[in-house]
Amino acid sequence: MSGTPKYSQAELERQRQQQLEEERRHKAAEEARLRAEAAERERRQRLENLRNKVNSQQQFVSTKVQQQQSSMYPQDATALQQRCQNQINTIRQAQDESRLQNVATELNQILQDCDKAVTRKRRDDEEKKRKAEIERLQFELEELEREVGRIPAGDASKFDATGQSSVKQALITVRSALASGNPQAVQAPINKASAVVKQHTQKVTQRRAEWEKRKAEAEQVVGQIQDLVTGLKADPVVMRWHSHSMAQLDNELKQAQVAIVSEQFDQPSQILAKVQAQEKQIIEEANIAQLKADKRDYITQSIVATLQDMGFAVLSIDDEHKGHPSTAKVFTATAAGRAISVSVPVEGQVWYDVDGYPKNTVSSVADGDTVAICDEAEAVLTEMHSALQQEFGIQMGEISWQGKDPNRITRTATDLPIGSNQSKGGNG
Repeated sequence: MSGTPKYSQAELERQRQQQLEEERRHKAAEEARLRAEAAERERRQRLENLRNKVNSQQQFVSTKVQQQQSSMYPQDATALQQRCQNQINTIRQAQDESRLQNVATELNQILQDCDKAVTRKRRDDEEKKRKAEIERLQFELEELEREVGRIPAGDASKFDATGQSSVKQALITVRSALASGNPQAVQAPINKASAVVKQHTQKVTQRRAEWEKRKAEAEQVVGQIQDLVTGLKADPVVMRWHSHSMAQLDNELKQAQVAIVSEQFDQPSQILAKVQAQEKQIIEEANIAQLKADKRDYITQSIVATLQDMGFAVLSIDDEHKGHPSTAKVFTATAAGRAISVSVPVEGQVWYDVDGYPKNTVSSVADGDTVAICDEAEAVLTEMHSALQQEFGIQMGEISWQGKDPNRITRTATDLPIGSNQSKGGNG
């Protein structure tokens, strides 16, 4: 037999293959459970953070209502305090973010209603004091200015810049009319200003609410991306075979977070869809790779056990390339001054390299050329192949090597004194 590497094809029996696949399915189910648990922990943490935030908001609103109660009618103060109190149980019992977001929306509404209640009582009180129409009109202007002042300048320009400009011009017109001292000249401008302010306030409030809703929905999507990435990182099989993909997923998460800051609220959903597709591919590829590695390890352990039963000693099984999960498993079996080195890859042929066996050369039946043979080593490997099939369900192919004469008759234990190293292989 020549000194070139040998190879042999290893195939599992259907029953053994099914057994490995069943073990992989069980392990994959456990890995899925670990991912789900990690994702659930992340979701609960975000829920508790939001609960604390909304709880602080409730305390703030409740305190403000308490502080403003003297500026409201008693029935308004009582109703607002009761509405604040009603949110406590909802905050405590909420099990999803949407319930807490609803509470936050209601608390914002309570703040607005508190301002309205204060405004209502103040207007009534002032109306009682006014003795002249000009004073009433002056107060109306002040109310409009106060109403406009409650709108944050950033919100006004962000959500209704045109309306903000119209309001400024309308109020200037009213102030100019009041300066004339003629109530009849003020009524029309102040009516127009009231309409403009109302329209502006409604637009800002509505658009602000829509903006907050879109932002909250986008933040929830970013949370889902975070859950997904956290779940994958908690999966040991994914991290073994696809750890290089985590940096890309982390970058996708960062892009989604940046999209929130830049108010591109539609982008996180697109990123989530992309990441979900990547997650499916990563899990599938990791499971396929792990199954191949499980097959490699099973074949390796079976060859080791068979060679030990045949009287060989195996000191250790090593990785051909350290730190690579898909590397071949290599080991050397020795007995009575003879050695068989074995390499079992995750795919392809099992390779053997024999040493210490007698070798010889013979003429090829096909063309008469001289070829190397080692019948004794081939016989040992053939015996091992037979035992692998009987004991472990591994079907090994014919032992082959480069230059092997396909027409020669295998000899048994013939001394063949050629070289010091010979390799045999089987199709695995």
